[in-house]
Amino acid sequence: MGRQDNTDPSDPKNRDPYTFQPADDFFTSIPSSGTQQPSAIDFQDSDQLSGGNPNPACSHGRIFRFDNGKFILVQFMRPRIWRIRFSPTFQNASDYSDFNTRTIVQDSLTKLIQVLDVAEQVNWAVEFHKLDPDFFVLQSVVTPTTGAPQIVVQLWIQRNPFRITAVRSVASAGTAANPPSLQQPTLDLSLPIPSAPDRSSAIIWQTKERGLQYQENATILSVEKPNTAKYMGFGEQGGKALYKDRTYMNYFNFDNMRYYNVYGEGPEDDAEPLYHSEPYWIEVNAHPGYMSQLATFIDNYSQVCVDLGKTDQSLTRVATRFNSFQGIFISGDDVGHVIQLYTSIIGRPWLRPRFILGNHQGCYGYDNQWKVLNAATQYRANSFPLDGMHVDVDVQRHYRTFTIDTSSDKFPTPADMFAELRKIGVKCSTNITPVINAIDDGSYSTLESGWIGTGATKNSYNDNYFIKDKRDIDPSAPAAWQQSYLQYGMGTRYFTKPNTDRPDYGDSYDFGANFNSGWPFHGGVDYGGPKGAPGFYPNLNNKDVRIWWGTQYNYLFNTGLEFVWQDMTSPCIAQQYGDMKSLPFRLLLDSDGWPLDPIAKQQKRAIEIWSLFSYNLHRATFKGLHKLDARTGKRNFIIGRGSFAGASRYAGLWTGDNSSTWDFFNISVAQVLALGLAGVSIAGADVGGFESVAGQEWFADPELLIRWYCAYCLLPWFRNHYSAKSGKHFQEPYGYDQYWRANQSSIPADELYIYQSVLPICRYYIRLRYSLLQLLYDAMFENMINGLPIARAMVVTDPLDPSLFASNEWYTRSQYLVRKDLLVAPALLQQKVRSTRKLYLPHPDGWWSMNLRPDGPGVPLQPKVRGGSYIDYDCHISADDAHLPYVTPIYIREGAIIPQIEVRDSVPDRTRPEIPELFNTPANPITIHVYPGKDNDYDMYLDDGVSRESGPNSAYLSTLTDKDGDEAKLLNDAYGDTEAKNVFRQIHIKHTTTRTASETSNWFDTRRVEITTPFAGYDDTNTKRDIGPEYQVVFWHAPETDLSSGPTVTITGTDQGRSVTDQGLKTTTAWVPVDAAVSPVIEVKYNI
Repeated sequence: MGRQDNTDPSDPKNRDPYTFQPADDFFTSIPSSGTQQPSAIDFQDSDQLSGGNPNPACSHGRIFRFDNGKFILVQFMRPRIWRIRFSPTFQNASDYSDFNTRTIVQDSLTKLIQVLDVAEQVNWAVEFHKLDPDFFVLQSVVTPTTGAPQIVVQLWIQRNPFRITAVRSVASAGTAANPPSLQQPTLDLSLPIPSAPDRSSAIIWQTKERGLQYQENATILSVEKPNTAKYMGFGEQGGKALYKDRTYMNYFNFDNMRYYNVYGEGPEDDAEPLYHSEPYWIEVNAHPGYMSQLATFIDNYSQVCVDLGKTDQSLTRVATRFNSFQGIFISGDDVGHVIQLYTSIIGRPWLRPRFILGNHQGCYGYDNQWKVLNAATQYRANSFPLDGMHVDVDVQRHYRTFTIDTSSDKFPTPADMFAELRKIGVKCSTNITPVINAIDDGSYSTLESGWIGTGATKNSYNDNYFIKDKRDIDPSAPAAWQQSYLQYGMGTRYFTKPNTDRPDYGDSYDFGANFNSGWPFHGGVDYGGPKGAPGFYPNLNNKDVRIWWGTQYNYLFNTGLEFVWQDMTSPCIAQQYGDMKSLPFRLLLDSDGWPLDPIAKQQKRAIEIWSLFSYNLHRATFKGLHKLDARTGKRNFIIGRGSFAGASRYAGLWTGDNSSTWDFFNISVAQVLALGLAGVSIAGADVGGFESVAGQEWFADPELLIRWYCAYCLLPWFRNHYSAKSGKHFQEPYGYDQYWRANQSSIPADELYIYQSVLPICRYYIRLRYSLLQLLYDAMFENMINGLPIARAMVVTDPLDPSLFASNEWYTRSQYLVRKDLLVAPALLQQKVRSTRKLYLPHPDGWWSMNLRPDGPGVPLQPKVRGGSYIDYDCHISADDAHLPYVTPIYIREGAIIPQIEVRDSVPDRTRPEIPELFNTPANPITIHVYPGKDNDYDMYLDDGVSRESGPNSAYLSTLTDKDGDEAKLLNDAYGDTEAKNVFRQIHIKHTTTRTASETSNWFDTRRVEITTPFAGYDDTNTKRDIGPEYQVVFWHAPETDLSSGPTVTITGTDQGRSVTDQGLKTTTAWVPVDAAVSPVIEVKYNI
């Protein structure tokens, strides 16, 4: 489609520097925009002082002085994490402080280091060497409990020309192929890093010479791009592949419906700015065959632009358009290690309710309580599990946030509706948009209390809780009538005029009178067509306002709401009221610095802290929910539409308003995996697509819906969400069943089977999901401990397969693993394009084709497939019961341990004795499936699924150590839940296989499973209530295993065990007690 510009060239807005600029335009403009580029760097002891005392910002780093008088701060945050800070506006070295942004989990670097040193049990320091005539050297040094200090990372800072080079010792990855030669340092390593036979020093990161440039507000850093390197991550950015290269990126929160508004290309374009900004990516394969991966995170709330080898394949350029540049660089051994390091500094979420892993349904158009109840009832009638219903702004009284329209034809008895749904296990959320309807209907308490704020009367506007209309006036357009707002739509750049362009929302708003007046900024929200309302916006960059915002949820949760759907988070504003469908770029906002930070009270232009509002929105909601009486002791959950890195501590993420197209579906799995690389554990797209498409207005393409359900069946967030207001009649799977039965004669004969297949296939894969909820929950629990995502890209789980960085990189975009051993390879193309799914099974482990079923004992194993194999998998669509398990390819790694439960209509909640239907839910036994092959172990977590006291705190976390002994996987409760009381149970399952010969030269395999309970905060009574008195352990045997003479089964550690072997299924099943004091050992011995 391409980009067009429909603006008036004479409009002063075209000359305003405080505006969004697409990355390609920005980088192209650098040579002609007064850019400065320092040449050399020096060091002065006096620059390390602040007020005559040592500057705490220099405790783990140093401030250097450029030859033009500007200053740069280079510091370590952790032994493997360093940060580069530069501000074009800083005039003194002391302008650098110890304070972090809100993104980092602690307010200052000093506190972050103190907390994580205790949590990770690390003793380290930073050494500075300045005697070399060509270089300054900063190095992180770890002192182990025994042995000599060890240099971890060295930063060689070249004096002239300025350049920074990072060096560390890297180990061989142990792959089958011999690794190539490393990029060896060309530095005079007068401070050599100690090496070992399988390790070698290497350059792991390096800027270009004179790699720093800056303008009045912007900073650009140019970094070397190794020839073999690949790049992945990038948050929710679209595009065809998980790996990205030779492209531009824009990080700038934007209500970009259909993903095509700036460039006009659609969801497969990498460059479009989307709803969420996570300027974080991982460079992999820079040193093929070695354990070295490196991540970059740009901690800046304004616009971040990236040139990833687009203009020069040898470099990556990163630019922050406003405010200081803060680049954080993370050096890990593998991708999983990088994720753990990154999430240690931006934080990990608290334990979330188990039900969020279930099936959810939403619709913009469930506009009365009977539609909501009918949808839930239909799911139950079709034996289709459901846990969440999401009611849009339809529930509100004339688009007033925090209200319910109790009109007789809307939601006359909302408490009864929520209670009725709760009895059948369905929990509700509603859409909460950060706008307060400006029209006073006499009973809107949120508007009334927001107006009064901290003052005594409504008229004391300086005290209210709303963003004020105070602006940094553009000298070239000082008057109200001269204002324009920048917009993008379908690849076209254009302006709106707030004086004349205004939706008819029924208010008497005078833009000229309000402009720069100090009265509340007057905007409005657009819900499509004529639907919307004028409104004020809470000043969420103020702590008092955040507390007030949290209290506004009280009515909804007292009425029966269970969790929050945070929408329009930018905040999204009708385009007549602000720039790029959000706040005016020059509107002044509080900057929300840390209380002791000397610049805490500064106001900044909205564009300078663009994504901070949405970050604070999620934070205010999350903290507010925990203070509600209705949520006492309960875990809370928010599903949000966009924010900034670190917001995953407070909310899950859905990827915005997509459409029911194959292009959107094609990128949706890769989006979840990319977000997972940043530790975002709960993420996903609207299943089936939100918006309708031309030619398919009534409902999503049934084949598309089937494939989306299959692809997302084991991804962490599953919500079918669509807009009935845009013309769709239905998107629930049962709707297709009703449709074909009523319209059979009008559906083409060659398409009828697709319609007939929707309900049985979608139901099958949701039921499969529910049978594997324990697996998903264990992965979510683990995410809280080590930051690893629930759904993992293959490069996380299989770092020893180098082909995933090279010839097989394409498969990484669409195949994923749940935890580490269950691989899903969904078909993403229409059957008319490709009737089979070609997939790749990672090397070196073998793989078993999925043999578990949601409702039954499973089927015998098929022959094991060698790792490194390609499979052309027949996954055609069919409603035949025998074919349902094969509509989506799923494989299980050899040696895997997979827990499975019975399928129930919803996730149980046994903490509510006042609701017998929930409290008296029967126990759901756990079957532990153990697969033949390599040795393995597995940690399983049991608790009540809803209470905050279930969460782990430091008393438990401090007992965890990394299995590889590299770093401790420890967290303390400094950024944890203070109500966490360790009321959970950890079960450790270990599976080993030994091969021995008898005296008669026969060979035997002995498979041994040991079950222990290392932590039993959840007692036996509750455990037996939830899962019954026994674990069922199923040993699956390979097809070639001869069981004709029967295996020998021995159970020790308990006198209550029993076992049986099924010759047909090729299984040996044992039952052992769940009691914490019992540590059963099951041995199965058989001839080979």
